[in-house]
Amino acid sequence: MTNKAFDNDCGSCQAIQGLITLTNAPRILETPHWIIEHVHPTSVQGWLVIVLNRHCNALHQVTTDEFTSLGQLLQLVSQALHTILKTEKEYVIQLAEGKGFHHVHFHVIARLPDWPTSLTGPSVFNGFGSQIEKPLSSEVLTPLALEIRKYLLAHLNDERAIQNRMTM
Repeated sequence: MTNKAFDNDCGSCQAIQGLITLTNAPRILETPHWIIEHVHPTSVQGWLVIVLNRHCNALHQVTTDEFTSLGQLLQLVSQALHTILKTEKEYVIQLAEGKGFHHVHFHVIARLPDWPTSLTGPSVFNGFGSQIEKPLSSEVLTPLALEIRKYLLAHLNDERAIQNRMTM
């Protein structure tokens, strides 16, 4: 992670550098521009986050190379969620305005067939955060994260895009 710009007050930057952990599952993938993890705490299996690998707080600051690789990752992550969890849809949300998280990141959320109306559309955020009474455990999320990683590694076309092949 050398030569990266980080903000010491940013939770995403702290997580990228390994100073804090924001998930209870293994990191799914790291490319030169993006990191993919399963969020925690959540009640939604398949709620992933794709985080820019440098501090940036607005989309207009994202480079062409970063956007190009993001497009490929969004497509593959959506396909992985559909293949593995049989999603009906995949929500994609980018706000970068959470307290301590003014850092470009995309929530990619598996909308499952038995989806409760309490999580439909913008209400999906009812399934994420410290208010979750019984968040999904590491025992549930780790196998899913590893299966998603395996899918992504098998389908990434550009070998140069994978900075760290990550051991399983």
